[in-house]
Amino acid sequence: MNKTTHMKTTALIITGAALALTACMQEPELKLVVENPLDAARDDARILITRSELSGHLSAIPAHSLPLLTDQQGTPVPCQADDVDGDGSWDELFALTDLGPGETKTLTLTFKGPDEYPAFAIRTNIRLGANQSGYPELESAERLEGVSYDNHALTEEAYQMEGPAWENDLVGFRNYLDQRNGMDIFGKRTSEMVLDSVGIAGRQSYHEPDWWGMDILKVNTSLGAGSIACMVEDSLYRVGDNGSGMYRLVFEGPVRSRMSLDYTDWKVNGRSLAVEHQIDIVAGTRCYESMVTFPGTRERPDLVTGIVNMHSDQLFVEPLNDRYTMLMTHDVQAEDTSLLAMALVVPSQLLVEHGVTRDEGEGITQTYYARLDASGDHPIPYRFYALWEKEDPRWASPDEVIAYLKKEAECWSHPASVQFQED
Repeated sequence: MNKTTHMKTTALIITGAALALTACMQEPELKLVVENPLDAARDDARILITRSELSGHLSAIPAHSLPLLTDQQGTPVPCQADDVDGDGSWDELFALTDLGPGETKTLTLTFKGPDEYPAFAIRTNIRLGANQSGYPELESAERLEGVSYDNHALTEEAYQMEGPAWENDLVGFRNYLDQRNGMDIFGKRTSEMVLDSVGIAGRQSYHEPDWWGMDILKVNTSLGAGSIACMVEDSLYRVGDNGSGMYRLVFEGPVRSRMSLDYTDWKVNGRSLAVEHQIDIVAGTRCYESMVTFPGTRERPDLVTGIVNMHSDQLFVEPLNDRYTMLMTHDVQAEDTSLLAMALVVPSQLLVEHGVTRDEGEGITQTYYARLDASGDHPIPYRFYALWEKEDPRWASPDEVIAYLKKEAECWSHPASVQFQED
């Protein structure tokens, strides 16, 4: 072999080795098929893929990269990789895509480093700010103890908006981070994320109409916009009216964000209970989604959630489909005297009863409530919807609201299916 031939052979060997090494270093790629099982179009259909699911289709998951979905044109699909359990690694890939009636889409799943990951439009937001100079954001905070209805000004002094607030492109909510444990509604007239700058000293009060919207609900001693209580021996007890409480930001992303309100040493009727209230806000919806658990408790009291009825004297209760039931009010009940629909959507098989509290007196008042069976070893899910006519004029009609909720129930019952294509 002459020198030239030897150099060519060596070059081929080196090139082949380099190609093999490059192939080994390439990030894995998967094709998946997403299908809408409904004969109706759905905007922002949800795609959820867990890390364990991917592990069954890949020899290894890249340690320092994040999963990304792209469509057949190579355009990134709005998605995020969420660390659900707080161990520093992502656990779920969550994405939104529009699907036509019965439509099937083929998407590609690849991996990108954090610096290469696309920036998607921000459509969800969670905010808890300390009422200090600059309103620094808090990822966790203790609830104010000993603070209730007669001294809640202390909560205003401690926290921006009196506690954590969460929003998407259509609606916002907040929680009073004290022993009132109330839920309130921000009606929105913009798709922008605005709550980071709401409740700032020197700016217009959120109780007054502003360009973005306003606080549209009066809560008082009711369960407001889906607060939680428990039924013990036919008596209602507000969760967290004693004991300790904690707010925790679980994760935050462009299309889904999650927080948790955790209560410990809550004493009720001679028992000490722990309650965890997980709250999700997803882009494109007019609700927040709750998941309630009773960790370490075998004999669990029934869960109760409700709707303030201060300005409404009629509760509509109707099955939305064979899985979910709505409890809805529709009236001139927004604080600016406009029409507002509020609805609880609950699993029908868990609904024990619905009722109404007294209007005055101690404890929980002015509330339509749903009592949910918590005896099984499972989290209790429910959704709270707020549909304000100034966000969309359709919500002036109760028929339009019910039609919307029925479609929501169908989408909840029949999520988009995801199938991996094997090579």
